[in-house]
Formats: sequence, C-alpha cells, structure tokens
Amino acid sequence: MLLNDEDTEQKSDNYPVEADTEFTLDEIEAIQNYKEQLSKKLNKNRSVLKGLEVGFWSITSYSIARFLVLTSGTSGVGLAIAASFLINNIVNRDCLDSFNFDRKNGEFEVIGMGKLVKFGFSTLVASFVIWNATGDLLRMVDNSKSTYDALQNQVEEFNKLPDNQQRNIFIVGGIVGLAGVYVIVDSLRTRR
Repeated sequence: MLLNDEDTEQKSDNYPVEADTEFTLDEIEAIQNYKEQLSKKLNKNRSVLKGLEVGFWSITSYSIARFLVLTSGTSGVGLAIAASFLINNIVNRDCLDSFNFDRKNGEFEVIGMGKLVKFGFSTLVASFVIWNATGDLLRMVDNSKSTYDALQNQVEEFNKLPDNQQRNIFIVGGIVGLAGVYVIVDSLRTRR
C-alpha cells in the first residue's frame, strides 16, 4: 500500500522526528562554531595566498616589461605590454574556475560562458600582440646586426688606409667636431 503526501505529513506531525545524535545541544553548537571559525580561517588563508600570487605575478610582469624596454628600447614596448596582458590573464583565471557545465532536467546548462569567452578573447588578443611585437623585435635585431656589420666594415676599411690619410681624416673630423660645438655654444649664447 502506497502512502500519499497527506498521510506522511500527518505522521510527521503526530510523531516528531528528532535527529539521533550522541552530542548534546551545547556540543552541537560548539561544533558549528568551530566549523564557522575554521571556514573563516581557511577563507583568510586563501585570500592571503591569492594576494601573494598576485604580488608575485605583478613583480614578474614589471620585471619582464622593464627588461624588454631597457634592452630593446621603444621596439620592446609592444612586447612588454603584450607580456603584461598575458600575465594578467594568468592571474585573473577565475573565469576558468567559474565555468561549469551541468545537466538539468535533460538539458545542458553552461554557467560562466561569458567569462570564458572574455578570457579566450583577451588571451587571443595578447597572443596576437606578442606575435606582432616579437616580429618587430626580431626585425630591429636584424637591422642592428646589419648596422653593426656596416660599421665594422667601415672601421676595417679605415684601418687599411695609410697612416698619413688616417691622420688627415682625424684632423678634418676634429675640425668639424669643434665647429659643431662652436655653433651649439653660439646658438645657446644668442638665445639668452
């Protein structure tokens, strides 16, 4: 014989259901307080760890950006910005944690898809900027190498000249340099 809901409700009213436990009410309250305190402590520790992680990635991002700008000048600015974007995506990966794929009532439900799309798009943009900035950096390195090779060839050609021609070039270069310094000093004097 099947019981309907009305019979079940009536029985529960007539016969109150009590949880069978070995703990007294004071002990149960103490356990709940302990769980709450432990939960607060764990949340605090998680926030401290998250802060340390963000601090570490911030220092890393700053160091990489500074290194790229100091070593490659303005050509490294794009690469430094792209590296910072990518490191920011690593730090802000909460969207991956909030993405969930559930099945309810025979239908699939996706939670956090917007955050995942934003994360994917920002990662794609950062990767594209890194690709372009790396190409610019490699082009600058190649230009620097060709400029260095051209200067090296000029120095070798100069060293092949006889001593008297080298002295003449030094004298002419010195006169041109002194004339340049005189023009600069004279223009500064006339401005005052």
